Amino acid sequence: MIDDGWKRIAGIHVQQGGALFAVWLAIEPHSNLIKVYDACEFKAEVPVVIAEALNARGRWIPIAWEKGAKAISDQLLDRGCNMTYDPNDDSDWGAETVTRDIWEGLRTKRFQVDRRLKGWEDEFKTFQRAEGKIPKDTHPYMAATRHAVACIDQARRLRKVNPKQGNAPKLATI
Repeated sequence: MIDDGWKRIAGIHVQQGGALFAVWLAIEPHSNLIKVYDACEFKAEVPVVIAEALNARGRWIPIAWEKGAKAISDQLLDRGCNMTYDPNDDSDWGAETVTRDIWEGLRTKRFQVDRRLKGWEDEFKTFQRAEGKIPKDTHPYMAATRHAVACIDQARRLRKVNPKQGNAPKLATI
């Protein structure tokens, strides 16, 4: 179980064929332990359905995306998704750096993946460099994870509303 005090961020990756993959990360605030706790894929799905599924996991959770996904990012933003302001620049150097951070975290147990995420684990087992470079489109769960980790400084905690105060702004009395 993930405590409400943990920060959260999601990442999406859109493959060249149009399939969209998403992952959700939680960050423990004291130890910076990162957990991948959810993942899903959308093949040939319309943006409204994708947005509903992303928002169902927490409309407050920022969603990191890559430069090449500007069109879908704008469509999701129009449908209420909390897209990060700037995209992740998934250059070869950036992909290499973030992937090394993830591998280091996996080895030191500071980066963990929920065992129920078989698609993520199966993809990770085949994840290796092609021609000396990190693959960007052939491993979409890894790419979505990389986008989320690259934007981890934008992760947010759930803000709880005090039921006595409500959500309305306080008005000054005259």
